[in-house]
Amino acid sequence: MALRLSYVDTAGRESDRVVEPAGLLTADGRWYLIAWCRTRRAGRGFRLDRIAAAAPIGEQAQPHDLAELLLGSAAADAVQPTALASLTPPP
Repeated sequence: MALRLSYVDTAGRESDRVVEPAGLLTADGRWYLIAWCRTRRAGRGFRLDRIAAAAPIGEQAQPHDLAELLLGSAAADAVQPTALASLTPPP
């Protein structure tokens, strides 16, 4: 399910994003939602403690490969995840 997020970045700026969640990861003691961001048209990592609000928009999300999203996201330069979990059930 696609979500509308209200997200606060490191500078304290809030933005609204429509995302297609693909997985969760933990790195350096923090949790991240890894998703295809429809707003930015790219893979992105969203720190869970910076998501101010999240709500489904009633549209189905496309399946995304979690590893590919990580390669294209800002999370690719982050600390390597200690745990990674896809939100898509295996075939």
